[in-house]
Amino acid sequence: MKQERILEPAYVVKAEDIMAINFLPTDHPRPRRVEWINRGTDQVLRPTTTSMLLRTLYKPVERASVQRLHDSSGLRIVLRNESERAAFATAFEQAKLRRDDNKHVMETAVFDSRADAEAAITDLDEAGIEQEAISLLCRASQFTDPDHEWSEGHSAASIASVVAGSGVAGALMGVACLFVPGVGTVAVAGAMTASALSSVASVSGIIGATGGAVAKMLTDHDVDGVSAAFYDDQIQRGRVFVSVDTQGNSALAATAQEVFERHGGRTSVN
Repeated sequence: MKQERILEPAYVVKAEDIMAINFLPTDHPRPRRVEWINRGTDQVLRPTTTSMLLRTLYKPVERASVQRLHDSSGLRIVLRNESERAAFATAFEQAKLRRDDNKHVMETAVFDSRADAEAAITDLDEAGIEQEAISLLCRASQFTDPDHEWSEGHSAASIASVVAGSGVAGALMGVACLFVPGVGTVAVAGAMTASALSSVASVSGIIGATGGAVAKMLTDHDVDGVSAAFYDDQIQRGRVFVSVDTQGNSALAATAQEVFERHGGRTSVN
């Protein structure tokens, strides 16, 4: 006799909306478990299909089959009861609104060395751009002795260290070093620090590590997906990412662009 499936209270998040998880309140109902599914068939994705989805989720899509996978996939979040399901649904809809309201305009570039990036940051500071608008992201080796070894065994969401109050070129306060699965330890400084912590800790707790973790941090930082994939690759090659949140101010954007170009910064379009 065929056993009937017991339906559990669950909420399904479309793959395209997954970044809104970062905007959930800290007291949202915690899931009993999560699983990637095909939203059309309601079937759990095979491990190989899930791996393909997570590897490509935050990168430009070049194949139609991958786009179909993105369009059809969803993260099923299984809750304990209907009350928790309803509470999570409400919290997630509000999180999507906060995500949509949280868009800024970023000027971004990568530099071949930490020295070039810090020189640019110093000039941005001297030009009157507030440190709260400037961010930096790179492999942690750029901030440590090349022979320094980080301790093993960090979880996907663990923080290797947080150095509060350390300066980067005298402009950015605070450097967080995060262990990112598939990448290693990365250093984040300035305005991006809070969202980077959220990207690694909050989302990893729900969907686990992905091959595009750095791109994920960048897209949460309002860098568009195509540029984020370019910068992800450049950061993993040892280059240093710097951004300025211009808040739509054209004069501020022009200043940032000029400083970046003067110090050899490259964008995803040049």
